[in-house]
Amino acid sequence: MLNIATPELSPAEWRDVKAALIAVADCGCGDPAPAGPLRARLSHALNAIIGAPRTARTPPADLLPLRDFLCETGRTRQIAERHMPALYERGFSRRQIDALALLGA
Repeated sequence: MLNIATPELSPAEWRDVKAALIAVADCGCGDPAPAGPLRARLSHALNAIIGAPRTARTPPADLLPLRDFLCETGRTRQIAERHMPALYERGFSRRQIDALALLGA
């Protein structure tokens, strides 16, 4: 978890944060699995037993900066500062970005 205080947001701001998180929830921002014949055979065997994994959805283009921010923040456990200007352009406040970082990490 990030080492920042929980921001104070209005109920409407929290709704916006929740909607943003839901919009990119299934974006599939994890690192791709390593390739290779052994990994492929194991993957096929596992898929046969438990079923194929869900395909990650790609969010609409206007949500890509949000997805990129959440993915990098979650991966590095630090606020992805380089993606913040794009979030500001989409109307997010600094407090909302902090809340997204805390909830998405």
